[in-house]
Amino acid sequence: MPELPEVETLRHLLTHHLVPARILDACFPSPVILRGISLPQFTSQVVGKTIVSVRRRGKFLLFDLAGSTVEPVVQTARLIIHLRMRGGLRVEKQQDAPGKYFCASLTLNEERELRFYDMWRWGEWWLTPPAPQATGIAGLDGLGIEPFDPNFTDAYLYQQISARRGPLKPLLLGQKVMAGLGNIYCDESLHRAGLHPARRANAVSAEEAMRLHKAIVSVLEEAVARGRAVADSLTDKGGNLEQFEGIYTPQVYDRPGHPCPTCGQSLQKISFHGRGTTFCPQCQPDAENASSG
Repeated sequence: MPELPEVETLRHLLTHHLVPARILDACFPSPVILRGISLPQFTSQVVGKTIVSVRRRGKFLLFDLAGSTVEPVVQTARLIIHLRMRGGLRVEKQQDAPGKYFCASLTLNEERELRFYDMWRWGEWWLTPPAPQATGIAGLDGLGIEPFDPNFTDAYLYQQISARRGPLKPLLLGQKVMAGLGNIYCDESLHRAGLHPARRANAVSAEEAMRLHKAIVSVLEEAVARGRAVADSLTDKGGNLEQFEGIYTPQVYDRPGHPCPTCGQSLQKISFHGRGTTFCPQCQPDAENASSG
């Protein structure tokens, strides 16, 4: 599943391509991805509108739509997209035939289309009012703080995790303590912080929470910076984001048997709470009172 850095990279790339872009039509060969609204209603509410910004919240993409770009811009609706496991967005020439797993498209000015591909059709599209207090979208309402928010501090992280008894990794993946962290960057952050994924959250000390906070922010900053460079390079060439792989090279995630980048001992992979989890038994010892999952 694309995680915060991949979605942020895509947001950056789409901003280059789409702001502003006028929507001329909508097509849904796989209408199952359209949620909470009928296709005729969706089409009537987006056709003629202009994409004035592309934002991100956690792993969600938010397209702000307005009637025009004349100041002051008055937003009329918000298109929200979640890629789920295999979804992808591409800006392609209207004359080019869609590729495999084509699910939906928005026809744009300048003979372009924003096309959505998803081999499993698990992706989701919603249309909401411009700035709803509550969207009714599972996973979006109640999202935790963004990891680059100034209020995401080591003190905040310690306060949040010390009040919970469950194991550390599922808590970080739950999106309520913080938004956007997925399996890849969770494994990377826990390794960098020297914390076992099964460590009981309320057994984490303030000093360990400080290390974890620093690790999360630094890992995500590195991945986002790399992704922005990829997006800028593709934009200069007029290209799309071909794939999510290659933005960040994991040092730990899904590398069982490889030497730990810190101590050289072989990394181990286990199934933990339904997720493949890779860690170093030397650098991330299974501390006393860790949960077995």
